[in-house]
Formats: sequence, C-alpha cells, structure tokens
Amino acid sequence: MPVAVIPKTNCPHLKDAFLQDNIPNHLQAKEPCADCKEDLENWICLHCFGVHCSQYQKGHAKQHYQSESSHCIAASWSDLSVWCYRCNSYIVHESLRHFLNFMEETKTNVVTAPGVHIRSTLSALDESDDSEEYDDNHQVVDSDGESESDEENDLISQLLAHVGLKPEQEEFLQNNRVLEDLTIEGVVNLIKEGKAKNIIVMTGAGISVASGIPDFRTPGTGLYDNLQKYNLPEPTAIFEMGYFRNNPKPFYTLAKELYPGNYDPTPVHYFVKLLEDKGLLLRNFTQNIDTLERVAGVKGESLVEAHGSFGSARCIDCKTLVDNAWLKETVFKDEIPKCAHCNGYVKPDIVFFGESLPERFHELRHDDFPQCDLLLVIGTSLQVQPFANLIHEVAETVPRFLINREEVGKVDKTLAHLGIVSRRGFRYGEKNNYRDVYVGGDCQKSIIEFARLLGWKDELEKLAGKPL
Repeated sequence: MPVAVIPKTNCPHLKDAFLQDNIPNHLQAKEPCADCKEDLENWICLHCFGVHCSQYQKGHAKQHYQSESSHCIAASWSDLSVWCYRCNSYIVHESLRHFLNFMEETKTNVVTAPGVHIRSTLSALDESDDSEEYDDNHQVVDSDGESESDEENDLISQLLAHVGLKPEQEEFLQNNRVLEDLTIEGVVNLIKEGKAKNIIVMTGAGISVASGIPDFRTPGTGLYDNLQKYNLPEPTAIFEMGYFRNNPKPFYTLAKELYPGNYDPTPVHYFVKLLEDKGLLLRNFTQNIDTLERVAGVKGESLVEAHGSFGSARCIDCKTLVDNAWLKETVFKDEIPKCAHCNGYVKPDIVFFGESLPERFHELRHDDFPQCDLLLVIGTSLQVQPFANLIHEVAETVPRFLINREEVGKVDKTLAHLGIVSRRGFRYGEKNNYRDVYVGGDCQKSIIEFARLLGWKDELEKLAGKPL
C-alpha cells in the first residue's frame, strides 16, 4: 500500500527557491557533480541550477542545501522527481511542469533551437488564447482559417522540438509499433507470440482491496478517510516519522489491523506468481507493504517492495533488527514495541514520508527497465513519487498496459491538444497513441479475463485454490 512519499502540493518554499528567471537555455543531462565529478544519481538545484550528487553517491546535493539554505529545492536527473529539503518531502506543482519537460527532453537529446529560452517559449504558449486552433502541421490558424505569422509558427515548432517527439521520431514509432492492436487482445497476442519475455509488473493498493485491505484514496472507504478516529493533525501524519516519535500508538493500532496474516492474496497476486512460474516475470515493483505477493508464492528475488514491508523491523534509533514473531506478538497485545538495547521505538521497515526508499529499488530500476519488453501497471493511482515515474523508464517502443479502476497517468492535456507525442504519461485514448492500452473497472475481473484470453485461467485457479 502506498504509505510513503506522497508529494506535497503546497510547498511554501517553492516561490522563493525556484528561480525561473535564471533557467539556463541549455542543460547537460550527464553533467557531473560540481563537488566530486560523479555523473550518476545527480540532482539540479532549482535556485542556482548547479548539479550535485545524491545521497546514494556522496550526498553533495544535501550538503549544498545545508550550506545555502535558500537552495532547498532540487530535481532529480534520474526520475525527474522534485525534493524540498526544508519540507523534507517530494513536491509537485504546476509551476514545475515546464522545467521538468525541459529536463526530460534534454535527457533524450531533443533540444531547442540555439538561443531559444524555453521558459519564454512555454510561457507564451500558456498565455495564448484557448480558442486558437491548429492545422494538421501544428500551425496556428485564425478564425478565417488563415495561418498566423511565421514568428508564431516558429514558436510552435520550437515547442514541438523541445517538449515532444520530433515528427520523424513520431513517424518512426508509429511505423514500428510492437502492438498490432491497442487492446487487451493485442497484449494477449504479444505474449502468445513470445514477444514479451521480460515483463515488469507495477502494482499498488488497488490489487489488495479485494482482500479486505482498504486503499488510501477512495472517498468514503479509503484509509485516509477513516483515520479520523485517531485524532491526527492530518491523515498522513500516521506515516510521518516526527509524529511517530511523539505518538506511535495510532500507527500500531492501524498496524494491528493491517498486519500480514489477516488477509489472503487476490487473483492479481496469483497472476504475478503465474508470470514468474512461466519465466516471463522480470520483476514486480510493488508499492504495497502487505506482503501478499510473498503469501501468493512470489519469490523475494522477483520483488521490489518499493515502500518496504512488514517483512522486517528495526529500532528507529540504533537500527537493531528485531525478531518478527516478537514484534507481531507485542503489537497484538496492544503494546508499543521498544528496543531491548536502547529503548527506542521499533518500526517495521515500511518507508515513512521523507525516508529514503530501499537501495534495492534504486539499483534494480536502473537494471530492469531497459530490459523490459512489456509493462503491466495494475491498481495504482500513480500519485506517489518516485514510483509513479517508473512508467517513463521503459523504452519508447515498449507496450504499456494499465489495468485500473480509473484512468491515471495520462499525457499532459496541453501537449495532447497540440497533437504532440510527449514522452511523459500514458497516451491511451489519444489519436497519436501507438503503444498504451487501458482497461478500466475492477482489476480482479480484468486480470481473470486477461488470464482466460491467454489460456491460463485453469492455472490461475489452481494457484488461487478456488474457481475464479
């Protein structure tokens, strides 16, 4: 379940820390850290636009903030997430969108024309009248059907060159589609033809709802709507380290309810196991902490539990590992578990807000996604960073299949309106879609139908131990 790193939408430091007027005309995606010259896992300061390495290298990005407190916001070259050191949180805001597009296109070598300032280009687009129309060549046309000035057409051309695929790139991708049919049947055929042998599955809280575990955001039934009985200052406080240190009881009251052993896997969990058994699963990246993948039989080596799990626990102060059986017994006695060595509070290895994700997540995302030949995304809101950005890390030719109650992660509507094939977001439902498939509704019913079409339903039912 996505209990970690939900980005703040109201960072109070953004206005002063993000100096948009100083955005350089050009960026270098592989620019080394200014301090140690490392060129892996680097972050760019949004105040001075200097480049510094992450905590997974030598930690110079944080040291830069500590020496210059106004330089508190940085963007990751790796996954384009944005972190505020003063909020101690990932952040999202509309004002960041254009700069992140700029970073992404720089990474993929789609650059603007010499001397063109991306900020002024995009600002001009934002300030344009929504009633303007575009012809088939993306030229602005007036109400009489006449194209506007060459200067304005150049503006659109520059935008196309910078935040979307170039026409020749778009044409190549359309002409070299991996999926013949952008439907569930098209994905089925891909697998049956042996063209999907390294499948990555991304899963979220939605796949465990059928087990009886609530998701987080469904109005009325979601966990955040039902946490008010704990008298929290805000629902997410139950997963904040500062609040936990002062009052761990609400977390352990909730943990008792969510503890592994109280719930059974769903058809989606068993489908992941079936992919593993058939040798088709490269990895399951899951946001969930309920360990139901393991209960379904998925091997630990096939899993990346991006937000940790109840599978292990340690003291929050001295980091001593504790026995899981003792922890569960203590929690079910309604007692607060404390470390035998230092008397600090013990917490399962679930990633709280502001904590670093497991190193395994960062290591395997870089190893796995370049190998992926089919991406399945099931039961997630794609709101939690940096997990949500993983959908962008497969190659641009790789099919992506979203099975979810509702549409999520779609391409920027402004770019879609212009007919631009952006590299960010799903494109299902858009005319320029060439690889994305979406099936809505109950993800359990959808996965059972998927298995039926693949000819695997009997095997899925055998794993589940019941008719489906």
